[in-house]
Amino acid sequence: MRVPDPHPWRARWSHGCAALLLLGTLFGASTAFADVRTEARRHFRHGMDLIQRGETAEGIRELEVAYEILPHPNVLYNIARAYAESDQYEEAVDYFEQYLASDPPDREEVQSLLDALQSRLAAREPQVTEAPTPVEPPPPESSVSTQEILAIEESATQIETLAEATQSDSLRERARRLRVLAANLRTRTEARAQAEGSGTGEGTETGEGTGEGTGEGTSEGTGEGTETGEGSEPQLALGEERREVFEEEVVSASRFAESPLDAPNSTHTITRQDIRLSGITDISQLLRRVAGVDVMTHYPGHTDVGIRGLNRRQANKVLFLVDGRTVRLDFLASPYVQMLPFAVEDVERIEVIRGPAAAVYGADAFSGIVNIILRTPGEGESYLTGAGGNRRTGRAATSVSHRAGPFSFRASAGYNRTDMFVNLVGADRADYGISEIYDRPNQALENAWFSGETRLNLGEGYVVRAGSSVTVGDGAIQGISRLRQTAVRDLFFSQTHASLTTPFGLQLKSYWNHFEVDVDTFERPPGALDTTGQVDQDVIDTELSFNRQFHLGVDHNFAVGVGHRYKDVKWNWLNDDQTEHHYFAYLQDAVQLHERLRLTASFRIDRHPLLDGIQFSPRGSLVWRVVDGHALRLTGGTAFRSPSFVESYLDFENRTPIRAVTAIGQGNQNLDPERIVSIELGYANQATDYFALETNVYYNLVFDEIQLSSVDTFRLGDFGTGEGGYDEGAQAFPVGNLQFNNEDATFYQVGGEIGIRAFPVTGLDLYANYAYNQTEPLNDADFQDDPVRGQDQRTSAHKFNLGVQYRAPFGLDLNVDLHYVSDQVWVEQVTDARTGVRFEAFDLDGYVLLNARVGVRLFDDRLDIGITGTNLLFQKVRQHPLSQPMDTRFVVSGAFRF
Repeated sequence: MRVPDPHPWRARWSHGCAALLLLGTLFGASTAFADVRTEARRHFRHGMDLIQRGETAEGIRELEVAYEILPHPNVLYNIARAYAESDQYEEAVDYFEQYLASDPPDREEVQSLLDALQSRLAAREPQVTEAPTPVEPPPPESSVSTQEILAIEESATQIETLAEATQSDSLRERARRLRVLAANLRTRTEARAQAEGSGTGEGTETGEGTGEGTGEGTSEGTGEGTETGEGSEPQLALGEERREVFEEEVVSASRFAESPLDAPNSTHTITRQDIRLSGITDISQLLRRVAGVDVMTHYPGHTDVGIRGLNRRQANKVLFLVDGRTVRLDFLASPYVQMLPFAVEDVERIEVIRGPAAAVYGADAFSGIVNIILRTPGEGESYLTGAGGNRRTGRAATSVSHRAGPFSFRASAGYNRTDMFVNLVGADRADYGISEIYDRPNQALENAWFSGETRLNLGEGYVVRAGSSVTVGDGAIQGISRLRQTAVRDLFFSQTHASLTTPFGLQLKSYWNHFEVDVDTFERPPGALDTTGQVDQDVIDTELSFNRQFHLGVDHNFAVGVGHRYKDVKWNWLNDDQTEHHYFAYLQDAVQLHERLRLTASFRIDRHPLLDGIQFSPRGSLVWRVVDGHALRLTGGTAFRSPSFVESYLDFENRTPIRAVTAIGQGNQNLDPERIVSIELGYANQATDYFALETNVYYNLVFDEIQLSSVDTFRLGDFGTGEGGYDEGAQAFPVGNLQFNNEDATFYQVGGEIGIRAFPVTGLDLYANYAYNQTEPLNDADFQDDPVRGQDQRTSAHKFNLGVQYRAPFGLDLNVDLHYVSDQVWVEQVTDARTGVRFEAFDLDGYVLLNARVGVRLFDDRLDIGITGTNLLFQKVRQHPLSQPMDTRFVVSGAFRF
């Protein structure tokens, strides 16, 4: 008989120690890092240091490893440059040609250098001679004509003129390189002519000018392309090393690429590796891992996202962008993330900017932005992927990406479908009617999409990009106010865009969003109102911007832009068809006051047709690089959210639980915009490749929040005065009006985030972050007449995220994400027979979500197979009082890359 262990904790302790020992054995043998960008950066830096010390062969090997881990064209350039410095011209030509295949912005300069290298290779080819015939002179080093040399010199002159006009050091350097190239070509041409005239072959590679053509002269690379030896080859203008490779950059905070350490807002980047290893294919669910982001899932096809509190159904305070283009549905002021027309496999990264960003993005970048950056056409591999799971979940997508010289494209298509978390009532139920458009009440989402984009490099820095994306489908979303579950049917969304970028910083871009859909609430009891709505929206954005770096006392990165937005909405829930014209202009300057001190000042003005005067949105940020890799940041700014079409023009007869009775929802064209004033102090540490740390604290004031808060209940006497009465159009008696208004109360927010990401050993990547937020009215007396509304939190005070990724060298992938959200209180409108429409507080318990994926990579990572599980603690997690409780789901997926 087995004797029970009186100390069972000892067995658990010993098992835990054994597990730790096993992990130490597996992971402790290496000192490399997990995140692919970090690993590649480590090898790259080591390789560049070796080349700098003259250990070229070893350095090139390290650069090749870096490129294998994470391809980057600048690595190819540095390898080619290192070979050229060591006079290994054949290898240099090979790598420069690979670099040019990526269609870089400096194509012309590198092509000139490549021509010079090929000329040297031709000059080195041995000549066939017959004794005693005199030795023939070497073949010409270049076939460039005098007219072509003059054209290069003329181009240099033009660039010099432009450089002086713009005070651009980069243009001055480019002109200097062209001058050097022209001088080298002229020298070679003259030497060839002299050799052909004298037949002596003087000036060949003998180093002594003997005309023997023996190639015995010396040629020593100095790292700058210089060569010694009398009669040696002319100097090669190799250009500068590309040192800023694999460094993390963000473009969303300031509209130009910069280090997160210099960004004027706190930032977070979700990488391609994070996306792939997580197995999550819903963009909004991927955002859970970001500190300070509130993710609230109602149904599998609808999730609302907030940043630093103030979340709600149909969340409207975070601006979603795709490659800098808004995908906001202006009639609701919110996005429909699950219907975006692309696959997560086409996402290069997701940049999350926390804090007001209206100074560069204008209205609606209220508490932050989410910028989804897709792969550049022609970059990355083509793929075919598919997935299937419980609750009739299915997914398929394919993408083809190709480059041919200056032209590149990417074309993608896909399909998604999934069912609700819980089954709804059947469509044939007689006592509980369902809207006619709810023909599939248990289906949460079904859509098909196509996306295509092209890029054409016209040369000399001119680039044209254009594309179009389309999605069609059906789904279910949460409504607003008293509206609950709402069906969307026959949805059609498209975005068509085009842009022109020039070498002198001018950019013109425009895009058109078209959206149409049928909507209706879920339930329609017998005899209830017909509230089916048809929406047709067109939004056209046009922007002209200019960005230039220059030196005027100190270094500046200057940007200015103007633009127009046209909006047209036709919807029978509004009082009429509506058209609006919006205008904006912005100005920004990032000033390097000192090598460790940077000031970013941004200012934007917006003109809204319904708002009085001009709306101003300033922002200022001061970043101090205390020491290398450490930065302190102080940021202050304001932002505003303009009223949506629903808030301004609504005229809608709400259904009520009582037949032939309605509550009228009304818009308000005299609303003030919502406003926020924010101040933030942040610290970031990226001094080592072993971990990255960020922490922020902030204080916000929020004014004039827009709510459907005015509840005017009709009394019996109102029906006699004519204010209330039978509505012939709705065939119902209204019990009152509900109108959008600005809150009288001012809210304050206090909070902060702290996060760390560590790369302790090969293949292992850990992250943990915590966010705190408290949102309360500045004066409790503002809600004396309705104290229930003063309890509304609309976010949790505490959120904690923890995750681990592991990439085994033998092809195994593991990913685990744990999310904790504390209790919260929501205030929503309800209707009862006694009091009519009123507000009620709902307590919502905190919850824990556990998601994980196990995958395997086969055939040199061409084939990727995995299984992903969500809500693995099997809890019925409800994230809003009116939402469905989440279920547990498993999805098996496979992807083939070619």
